[in-house]
Amino acid sequence: MYRINAQSENYEQALAEAGIAYVLKGGERFFDRPEVRQAMTLIRGAARAIPGGLLNQDVDDGAALEPAGSVAGLGQAVRAVLLSMGWDENPPSGAGAVREKWESLSALAGLADEFEASTPTAGLAEFVLELSERSAAQHAPAVDGVTLASLHAAKGLEWSCVHLVGLVDGTLPLIHASTSEQIAEERRLFYVGITRARDELVMSWSKSRNGRGTREPSRFLAALGAAVVGSAPKVVAEPRVVKGPKSAVKCRVCKKVLTVAAERKLKRCLTCEVDFDEALFDRLREWRLAEANRASVPAFVIFTDATLQAIAEAEPSNDEGLLAIVGIGQSKLQRYGSAVRLILDGGSAEDALAASEAAAANTP
Repeated sequence: MYRINAQSENYEQALAEAGIAYVLKGGERFFDRPEVRQAMTLIRGAARAIPGGLLNQDVDDGAALEPAGSVAGLGQAVRAVLLSMGWDENPPSGAGAVREKWESLSALAGLADEFEASTPTAGLAEFVLELSERSAAQHAPAVDGVTLASLHAAKGLEWSCVHLVGLVDGTLPLIHASTSEQIAEERRLFYVGITRARDELVMSWSKSRNGRGTREPSRFLAALGAAVVGSAPKVVAEPRVVKGPKSAVKCRVCKKVLTVAAERKLKRCLTCEVDFDEALFDRLREWRLAEANRASVPAFVIFTDATLQAIAEAEPSNDEGLLAIVGIGQSKLQRYGSAVRLILDGGSAEDALAASEAAAANTP
């Protein structure tokens, strides 16, 4: 996901060179694309010529078709139509419009395979009806690959994993965003991006363009807990000791190896029951909501539910205990540690909010 559409070209090219399928969100709607409309016209013509939908030759628009000498399935029949348009099973080496056309036609071929699998007796006529119904509902076939989308195009959508790229000042916020209203709109777009991920969010930026010059990470990253030093915003990574491959995290109840992020954070399977203070968990969530409203950020930016539950289950008694919980680093400890400790000691959400406000005022 990126701020402006022009950023997609490099990623399109890289994905094409790697042989990875992708779809570009925010462009023309699938069934409005010229190549899709042309393919539907040809498939409709083929269905009229031979109702069974059996082909053994290339198709020209309006040309008569003859039945196949041997029985062909729907997927093969549709591919014969697509071949007449210059489509090939192998993806083109380039990017841009050529690759987009190939992806669109490949999606139609894949849809034909799916329809044939679900309705083995279907021919081209039935497939034409299926396409017409999908077109009316704009139910485009899904592409098994990477989705490229601008922040504007991503509104209202979600993915399991989101990569937010190009997070540098001048791009997000845009260089011409100078007024407080414009900066606020850029910040809202940033939060659109980080809230599109259901399970995993990866944010990145480059230090230079084409190996020349230097870039600064987006100032919005600081709101997520990154330290800011000097007069210009710089994200300082917390020290990380790499000790070979990541060690397996096992459930502390059943000892099963954990692979889901939320389970690794809790150090147990979500299905394994443990006792914890639910009233404490509720106070933590109440404070988090108040702090998120105060800072005008989504609640999960403060702490995720999994982190709050891990705190409620572990009930750490000191800073070292808090730092042992996945999702809490030095930066968040500095910002929210006093508030969390206050709640752990029996304090109210209101008292904790006052503590986090004081910490924010003293945080550079």
